[in-house]
Amino acid sequence: MALLLLFRTLFPLVFQVGILNVTTSASSTDRIEAWLPDDWNGRFLATGNGGIGGCIDYNNLQYGAGLGFATFGTNGGHDGQTGFDFFLNRPEDIKNFGHCAIHTEAEAGKQVVAKYYGRNASYNYYSGCGTGGRQGYEEAILYPDDFDGILMGSMGVDWLHVVASKGILAHRLGWPDLNSPSYITAMQWSAIVKAQIALLDPLDAVTDGIIDNPTLHNIDPSIFACGTGILNSSLCLTAAQANTVREIYQPLANSSGHIVYPAFDLGADTSVFSANTKVVNGTSIPELSYTVLTDYWRGAVYNSSTWTPLNFTTADMDFAVNLNPGGINIAGGSSHNVSAYHARGGKLLAYHGRADQTVTSSISSRTFQRTAEALDLTLAEMHGFFRLFYIPGMGHCSGGPGAWSVGQPTVDRPTGAQFNDTQHNILLALVDWVEDGNAPGSLVGTKFAGDQLQGGRVKAQRTHCAYPNASRWDRVGDTKKAESWKCQLEGVI
Repeated sequence: MALLLLFRTLFPLVFQVGILNVTTSASSTDRIEAWLPDDWNGRFLATGNGGIGGCIDYNNLQYGAGLGFATFGTNGGHDGQTGFDFFLNRPEDIKNFGHCAIHTEAEAGKQVVAKYYGRNASYNYYSGCGTGGRQGYEEAILYPDDFDGILMGSMGVDWLHVVASKGILAHRLGWPDLNSPSYITAMQWSAIVKAQIALLDPLDAVTDGIIDNPTLHNIDPSIFACGTGILNSSLCLTAAQANTVREIYQPLANSSGHIVYPAFDLGADTSVFSANTKVVNGTSIPELSYTVLTDYWRGAVYNSSTWTPLNFTTADMDFAVNLNPGGINIAGGSSHNVSAYHARGGKLLAYHGRADQTVTSSISSRTFQRTAEALDLTLAEMHGFFRLFYIPGMGHCSGGPGAWSVGQPTVDRPTGAQFNDTQHNILLALVDWVEDGNAPGSLVGTKFAGDQLQGGRVKAQRTHCAYPNASRWDRVGDTKKAESWKCQLEGVI
């Protein structure tokens, strides 16, 4: 393990930056970066990756170090967030990204902390979103002693089905045949999603541009057909296109007919599967903009530089799941067994936006429920170590029209002590739970004007609740005030 420490000052934070290269096999190396604050709070924080990894999450590094954590990031065992060549003929790199990189980061990082500060961290934490959420849950399954508390955003568990869903949904559109009578253009999809929100938003008695829980609703796609008046004449749907919409919002089944992945959420941006063309010499040709599917299947699944998703089917999905490259689908796919983590007193804290366009929001409640089944725990027992917070109107990890800022790592952090407490900051809520036993029953989310967090103006706040509770307007107070939202059981309006 090689370590290089560089001095760096970021006002008002003073810290040192360490770059580590950890050799994990004869053919693979993990690069790890450490941000070590002078004003250390005695805690260790490891962070995860996004997409197919390959890049250190600097938002998470700055976020953790700014709160006083000795904070570490990893490249997941390879360099590059797009492309496939770093997986071609490199089984050890596939393994690192699949399940080893965070464990390596935890072990190496703890050694650095002990050497640099002269003592071990008092508590060890993890934070990651999307792929990083998958990595956190996998840590609880495979390496239960690494962390005392694990923060998981937009849990990309059952990762191969998450990624494969984009190819399946694109083909339900009729893609790559852009002239198919069932194909729906990106402009039409934008209008369809806008209409979904307009129709479903008021059902919670608050018209705020948000579908609180899209899983509670269904829309007959025939209402988007020409002649209904919902969509204008240039965007309305033919009968074949209306059937396409119906197919899009069905869950995914494998080749045996078993449901393997929940339905895409109503009101979420569809571009992860509907933005599937590029213009060459003035002509549109089929190409998925969601490159994670192409890159991973090409490099890690089929080990072929020429493979293309143009004919992607459930057989391609099933092949990858059965292969399970590097154990990437252990978390929430083949296993929900976090019994050892539970037994040692570890805490799992998850958050997920209800408008997540990348990881459909139902995957988190499914993970919660299947964990309870795997461990044979009651709801009260689950809440003793695993809590999930849904955030209406939040997209993938952050952003969206909802009160989405709950202290998760972003480009900047809200200014002011009022946002750095256990009610407004989900990482600090996890710390309070792990160290003082105060389980979070609710969080306060904030929507800043223009999504400017640093020195921004508060536009609205809302109480978010531990699943299966959800926040409901009390029908009396100001809907932009957190105290006007109360926790009720999910599904009760």
